[in-house]
Amino acid sequence: MKTRLNGVVLALLLAGSVAMAGEQEPAVAPARSEPARKLEIPDEQLVDQDGRPVRLYSDLMKGRVVAVNFVFTTCSTICSPMTAVFSRLQKELGERLGRDVYLISISLDPAADTPERLARYAGKFDRREGWTFVTGPADRVKRALTALGGSVATKESHTPVVLLGNEATGEWTRAYGLSAPKQLAGQLEALLEDPEPKAPARTERLPITGGPEADAAAARYFTDTELVDQDGKPRRFYSDLIRGKTVLINFAFASCKTACSPITANLARVQRLLGPRLGKDIHMITITVDPVNDTPAKLKAFSQRFQASPGWYFLSGSRANVKAVLEKVGGYTEDPEKHLTSVIIGDSVTGTWLRALAMAPPENLAYAVEHLNDENH
Repeated sequence: MKTRLNGVVLALLLAGSVAMAGEQEPAVAPARSEPARKLEIPDEQLVDQDGRPVRLYSDLMKGRVVAVNFVFTTCSTICSPMTAVFSRLQKELGERLGRDVYLISISLDPAADTPERLARYAGKFDRREGWTFVTGPADRVKRALTALGGSVATKESHTPVVLLGNEATGEWTRAYGLSAPKQLAGQLEALLEDPEPKAPARTERLPITGGPEADAAAARYFTDTELVDQDGKPRRFYSDLIRGKTVLINFAFASCKTACSPITANLARVQRLLGPRLGKDIHMITITVDPVNDTPAKLKAFSQRFQASPGWYFLSGSRANVKAVLEKVGGYTEDPEKHLTSVIIGDSVTGTWLRALAMAPPENLAYAVEHLNDENH
């Protein structure tokens, strides 16, 4: 049976393994950032944080290497952390900011985000020359957002995505908006260089292989460490949750104020796409990275916020047991704030395991789960 997905399909399915600062390397090797489609950038007349007219293409992006994110000033979830990443990124870039590389933050709420409000917001994050906050008439901003892939049905439903590109060469990629600034700086530096042919993305596997002895090998590797689900029910990690299933595993904690809620909301959409298969041949597993504080009751309340269905397990347990399991799936961290923001998708029988960006489009994640072992994908 096949144990590796086609690289071309993965390039479409998987967003890159951009990670938060301080993340430990997972057991599954990272994939590249998700390639962006060819961009046709409109030269919309907009306004910057100082009230000056700026044209999206000719003033801000033409011939430049840029990083673009999408935020709004009244956002109470991911916008401040994303803007803080840009604040640290400008420090990483140093003298290259405003000379070789430019940062652009486009408002998702132009009706409320006046230049004055954007200027105050930018000031909180020590904006420097070379970093432009953009607003303007709603119709023009919407056309700009649509062209750059930042348009959303409602501003609250936006995801932490950053667009990186070299307009002169036409090379564009999308990365995770809460990535470590040093990683984003490295990607921008690479865009300044002459582009080289990129090898296709491939799946990388945990040290488990398919075959007649696959079940025994998987059981030895993952172990039957006992954890506890959100209903207080003991669950043996391999026998009860992984054996004979395709699984999607992610990492979170109930008191998280940054990435956990957006990620879990995205996975709730994946849950709906999986439909009746969830709880049968597919399991979703969220493992806490804060077992000291995440009791089953807290995880139950957290799971209910996202209408988790049967077949989606939120797991805690003793600190030693949770650590043992997290280490097996490459998700252990001493600091819960620095947990992995990716998902692990796999099948212990075939030995196919891959990592994807947790904020990838839910349709792509659901497809990866459902077609993990297809011969033609």
